[in-house]
Amino acid sequence: MTDTPIPPAATARPVQRKPRWRRRLFASHLAKLGFLIIGFFLLVVMFAPFIAPYSPTQQNLRASYVPPGTGVSLTGPEGQFGLWVHPVTRSPALGLQVDTDEAYPVRLLVRGPAWEWFGGLLRSNVRLFGVDGPVRFHLLGTDEQGRDIFSRLVHGAWISMFIGLISIAIGVGVGVPIGAVSGFFGGATDMIVQRLIDTLLAFPGILLAIVLVATFGVGLENLMIAVGIASIPIYARLVRGSVLSVKNREFVEAAGALGRGRMSTLFRHVVPNTLAPIIVQSSLQMAVAILFAAGLGFLGLGAQPPQPEWGLMLSRGREYLAVAPHVATFPGLAIMLVVFGFNLVGDALRDALDPRL
Repeated sequence: MTDTPIPPAATARPVQRKPRWRRRLFASHLAKLGFLIIGFFLLVVMFAPFIAPYSPTQQNLRASYVPPGTGVSLTGPEGQFGLWVHPVTRSPALGLQVDTDEAYPVRLLVRGPAWEWFGGLLRSNVRLFGVDGPVRFHLLGTDEQGRDIFSRLVHGAWISMFIGLISIAIGVGVGVPIGAVSGFFGGATDMIVQRLIDTLLAFPGILLAIVLVATFGVGLENLMIAVGIASIPIYARLVRGSVLSVKNREFVEAAGALGRGRMSTLFRHVVPNTLAPIIVQSSLQMAVAILFAAGLGFLGLGAQPPQPEWGLMLSRGREYLAVAPHVATFPGLAIMLVVFGFNLVGDALRDALDPRL
């Protein structure tokens, strides 16, 4: 009597498992591009004084409106290869002049005036690059007061990022509890809260921010508060909808059956299950907050001169588009790039955290 052969295990089909949200997130090439852009700007924020060759407020009226690349050559006085800078000056009578008889090399890791960052946590006198000589190397040109545009863009990155983080903190810290309580308790509480939220949503976000800045006063601190308050109704409405879809599920009823209070059940069991849409909205709201801050700075309601805020730089450069278009072009490109990065990450997070996918 022969035994029946057992089919090899290799013929069994492997169980297909759905990839986790992290795998889905990093499988997207657009998400990788978004994280790369955001990571680049975060590095710029962390090492701004090291990357920027000059102070963002240092003026040189004899070198105003210098276009990018002016006075830069790839050969030295004796024909040696490298990056060399010729002295550049502007006079009312003769205009922009380049002295080709002198040339100074551009070096990496150049020592200069001492700087400190993060309240003195980082201190040094070394910068990423600079000119070994008495002239200045303006990578992206200069503005109307001879200030280095590249240095102002680098130092302005932390202002835009910080405005976005503070506004999101205000929106999450105030909007999430309001929306959660409104959706979980319902009744008269929900009706009163939602009517207030509807009143705030009746105003466009940028208009509401303008009204708040006009009420609180002009300044960078008031700008952050205004942009944060403008984001509160968005988070409140989003969390309320998520809580309404979660509060009648079995684990919420089980928590009540175990004797937990309603507030404890809300913030220990219901709100944690609404984190996915909050995370997605925060990544998208970061881009919106940066745009709002740039728009208010463009209108003169945010940062004030000589602060190197991108919206303010764009506003000042608008006045000189005919003679120096680069003054407004580079701040506009910086705003576009960082908003593009956060939008890419937000879209990728939305797709990765969507349970229907």
